[in-house]
Order: sequence, then C-alpha cells, then structure tokens
Amino acid sequence: MTCQRTPDGVSTQVYRLTRGTEIFYLRVAENADENLETEAELHQRLRDLDVKVADIVHVEPFNAAIGRSIMITTEITGAPLTPTSSPELARAVIEEAAADIAVINQQPVEGFGWIRRAGAGWPLRAEHPTYPTFLTSDLPQPWPGPLTSLFSIVTIDAITKLIEQQRRRPPAAARLAHGDFDLSAIFCANGHYTGLIDFGEIQGTEPLFDLGHFHLHDQESHPTALLPVLLHGYQQIVPLAADHEESIRRSAVLLGLRQLSRWLDQPGRQWLITDRVQRINELIEQR
Repeated sequence: MTCQRTPDGVSTQVYRLTRGTEIFYLRVAENADENLETEAELHQRLRDLDVKVADIVHVEPFNAAIGRSIMITTEITGAPLTPTSSPELARAVIEEAAADIAVINQQPVEGFGWIRRAGAGWPLRAEHPTYPTFLTSDLPQPWPGPLTSLFSIVTIDAITKLIEQQRRRPPAAARLAHGDFDLSAIFCANGHYTGLIDFGEIQGTEPLFDLGHFHLHDQESHPTALLPVLLHGYQQIVPLAADHEESIRRSAVLLGLRQLSRWLDQPGRQWLITDRVQRINELIEQR
C-alpha cells in the first residue's frame, strides 16, 4: 500500500491510500480533542438516505501513535467540476448534486455554528446555543470596527440593516450545512455526478446557508452562473419560499462578512480580502 498527502488539505491532513486498484482516503483530525466518529456517524446516516458520500472503512476516536483521531473512507470517483468543464456538463452535474445537498440541509442540528466533534451521536451538536450568537460570530466588536476602511458608509449602513433584519427573523431550528459547498466538493466522472466530498466544515445554520455559500462563490471557478440550475434541482426535493432569492443573498453576504472578518488579522490574505470585499459589494447592489 502507498500513502501520499493530497494537495487539497490545508488545515486538515488528508492522505491518498492506494492498495492495488483500490483507493482510500485517510483523514487526520485537525485537533487532538476532535473525534472523527462524529463524521463517521454523519456519513453513515447520509448513505442510509441515499446521499452520495464516501463509505467509512475505519475510524478511531484517538490514535496514540499520532495523537489524533483518524478516519479512512472509500473514494468518490472522478474529479471536481473545473473551469474547463462544459456548461452542459456543469448544469447536468449540479442539478444532480442539488438533490443531495437538499437532503443534507434537512438534517437537524442542536445549536448553531461549527459542529462539535465529540464522538458518535445524533443529532449533531454545534457550538452556539442560539442563532443570534452565530449570526454575529467573528464580526468586529464593536461594530463595524475595521470594516469602515473597506466599505463605503452607504454599504456599511446596508449591511447593518441586513444583520438586523436577520436577527429579527431567526430560523425555527438549526439545519445541517455542508459548510463548504461549491464546485470543488462536487465530483463527476464520465459525464455523471458521483458524489460530494469534504465534510470538514459542517455547521448548524439557517436552512439556506449552503445555497448562500454557493451563491457567494458562483462563477469564481466556472464562467457560467450555476445557482439557477442548483435551485431548480434543489426544489425537486425541498420547495423554497417565495422570498428564497433574498434569503440566499442575505446568507451569502453574512457568510462573506464572517470570512472577511477572520482574514483581517491573518498575514498573506490581502488578495482574498480584496476579492471578498468586491463580491460583498456586488451582492449588496443586487437588492
């Protein structure tokens, strides 16, 4: 058997294991107190619902040799959608993937924010007990802090109103979000969707968070706007409210703000900050 670090894992270590013609993936927990049995439980429950995710081969709550929890999964065949994927292929694959993300977004979570990896158990549990604390997590306190140097006064006012609107209309309950749902997580082979990968950023959120994430990143790595196709496939499984486009836009803006706020104190992030400011301005102007 051969073992090779994948180029995609950054904070999370992921290794490609090859045994003859079989391929597996080994994931190492980011922190010593994380138990990947949480994700193993999630994978199994999603597979029971016919969602196309990797099967679990082995999981250990703590491996003494490396001081971390580990998990080994089967391979999701193929490769992610790329900028070179034809518009026709991208639309067909996205519509299929939409059904899976719709099922994922219906799964209950206790609390909001990052899922606690404390071991097997259902429903999953998140870090914030209430939505308002999640809503403003990572945002500057006092508001708007350093964001005043990045946005116009008019945009800051619009963002402030958006936050207050969202605060007044919290979701009835938290739902599971993939957390990093964009083209890089959607795999295909021979013109067909093969599954979703990378559940390293699962969260308890408002139900449309993953659609907001997709909207935030739409056309970053593919020239065609794919959100309309995603929404068409999604609504074959879960009907959306009449104001869903506005709700998705709000989720996209709020996610972008939380990302931006985390990056402000991190060196080497200026190009990301510039890109995110531009995208948030575009979303605000869509009102």
